[in-house]
Amino acid sequence: MSQLIKFGLILGVICLAATLVLAVTYEVTKPKIEEQLKTEEQNALRSIMPLADSFNEKAMDGIEYFEALKGKTVVGYCVRVAATGYNGYIRMIAGIDLNGTIEGVAVLEHNETPGLGAKINEIRPGESEPWFLKQFKGKPARSIAVKKDIDAITGATISSKAVTDAIRKTVDDLLNKLKK
Repeated sequence: MSQLIKFGLILGVICLAATLVLAVTYEVTKPKIEEQLKTEEQNALRSIMPLADSFNEKAMDGIEYFEALKGKTVVGYCVRVAATGYNGYIRMIAGIDLNGTIEGVAVLEHNETPGLGAKINEIRPGESEPWFLKQFKGKPARSIAVKKDIDAITGATISSKAVTDAIRKTVDDLLNKLKK
């Protein structure tokens, strides 16, 4: 019985040490990860709304968005969009002009299936932006729909529909709250 207690204590010490190392690693890397995510978001904002020279972060009734400013004039909005795809969450930013027309969409993070749903962010050879997201440019955000305006990704209809529906709903909610 004493050998069983001895092994239990050894295993407990090993688990405690592993937990401590993991916790310290998390705390050390957390600021760097947050800084990298912020940088990716700022790069996405600049690529979506190239006319803007600054972005003013705001929130209203649970919707997080940025005013895209040219000097002191608002030229559009970039809204954080979250969707649930086939294999998990999809985190994006959608940029719209003052009329509600989509200027661009950028996927910041997703857990979609590689080779299928992950094609939402796939850049084809010779192109500079994801082919699926490029379809959104110039479309009215409040009425976009798969099959009507957006071609779904073959084998990834759920992901395509999730992205499209989330953008439409979030932008519509934002514009209603802004009274646009």
